[in-house]
Amino acid sequence: MLVFLVVYGFFVTLNLGYMSVQWDEMPHLLGGLLLTRGQTNLYMTTYGYYPPLFDLITTGFLQVLGATAIAGRLVSVIFSLLALWTAFELGNRMYGPKIGLVASVLLGVMPGFLWLSRITMLETILIFFFTLTMLVFYEWITKNSNKALIFSGLILGVGILAKYQILVAAIAMAVSILLLARKRLKISLIKLLIILVIAFLVIAPWFLMVYQFNGMTKFQTVGYVVQVGGENRPSYSNRFFYPVFYFIEMTWPYAAVHPVSLPIMILGFSGLVFFAYRRKREDIFLLTWFAVVFAFFSVIPDKQWRYVDVLFPLLGISAAALLIFLYGRLRSWKPKRLGIAGERQKKLAALVFIVIAVSTIAYSTYDAYNMTARDEIHIPIQEATTYLAGHLDQNQSAVIICAFNLLDQDMFRFYMPSNMSQDQIWQYPYLPVDAYTPNFNITELVNLCYQRNVKYIILFDFGPHQPFFNTTLDYTQVETMIYNTHMFGDPKDQPFFGSFYGNYGYRLFLVRFVGNQTQT
Repeated sequence: MLVFLVVYGFFVTLNLGYMSVQWDEMPHLLGGLLLTRGQTNLYMTTYGYYPPLFDLITTGFLQVLGATAIAGRLVSVIFSLLALWTAFELGNRMYGPKIGLVASVLLGVMPGFLWLSRITMLETILIFFFTLTMLVFYEWITKNSNKALIFSGLILGVGILAKYQILVAAIAMAVSILLLARKRLKISLIKLLIILVIAFLVIAPWFLMVYQFNGMTKFQTVGYVVQVGGENRPSYSNRFFYPVFYFIEMTWPYAAVHPVSLPIMILGFSGLVFFAYRRKREDIFLLTWFAVVFAFFSVIPDKQWRYVDVLFPLLGISAAALLIFLYGRLRSWKPKRLGIAGERQKKLAALVFIVIAVSTIAYSTYDAYNMTARDEIHIPIQEATTYLAGHLDQNQSAVIICAFNLLDQDMFRFYMPSNMSQDQIWQYPYLPVDAYTPNFNITELVNLCYQRNVKYIILFDFGPHQPFFNTTLDYTQVETMIYNTHMFGDPKDQPFFGSFYGNYGYRLFLVRFVGNQTQT
């Protein structure tokens, strides 16, 4: 297991800082940076709706390693390794070390897990705390240990400070008690209440702080985050009929995205069917975990495969349990034909089994590579920010035209020196054009450039005819509208950054706004 963790840690950190940061990484990278600068009030009013634990740890990494994407992403790397170890411990304590080891390997090669391990987002810390919470709770429900009871409450509380959706674990706990502790139901429910009280005491100081900085206003945003969005989020939530949405979403082979590769998905669900047939105590516990999480996130309006990533360790364990069970049956199998022919049959069956197991891991590893390599592009945001920092006066600003997942205002703000105001970099339209239908009005843009004393607009090689979300508008049309105003472009001042690779350009262009040159 230790050897696997070392190997996994090596591969997950390769070129960790090369990939451009993503939209969802910025609240934690920029939030951690604000905390390193002592700008607690700005952090609370801007990002106070997120749980604080991940940002606090990110702050420590940024202080030690500097304000880089690598520093923030190392937090996810650390918690991915902890999640793998916790999955091993859970499988080991339930079924033995072999199943624990195989489960961890299967989890590690899941494409979605590897991808999440390389970005500054809350998912790996959620997987770790959710799995650890269920592990300690299982220790309590099977051994009735008061120590495990207290730790269940403490870990659940700290987990809530890592990501609010871990509250679903409390539902899984309650259902597990109904199924596994019926003989002492009343006392078990009372002890569950103790767990919840301990968790509440852990999280109470944070929510008091949120109220102190923002009053009741920020709690509305917190509620939105707890519900992981709402019906106004991107329409991909409604692509599939909701009872089967996550069956398809987790492994559907589109756009090179396979959060769980198909062979592991088949083995994992076959293992769950095996659990339902066998119905040991640990089997029922894991089935309850799966059913509660799957049902809860299937009912809420907004859906995304990352919301059910706490099922990944469970699928790894169920797949490993099935493989080890079949392996045991194969070892004890006695062919009807004795002698050399019978031994050949047994060896042939063993070879087929080995091929299935190894090819499953190999195929998933290949999927994980493809999913990670897809985002291995570098947009020269830091280089462009350095240039802007040296060429913008305090009363001037720059505007990003048509921000999207890999380019937004917070990414520039992360690399800006502390003596620059965050208002000096902004974006138009405000919402990302690859996830929300853009409302682009050239007259409004020009007026805003006057009002905010814009020196440069920032353009990107988005793709000349790639339409924005849910519209026929594309970047070429936007550039044409900008050009037709005759208010943008100065031949003596048109820097750009980045290179053009084949049919893909990852370049940033700074275009001068000449409408207010007489004023500046």
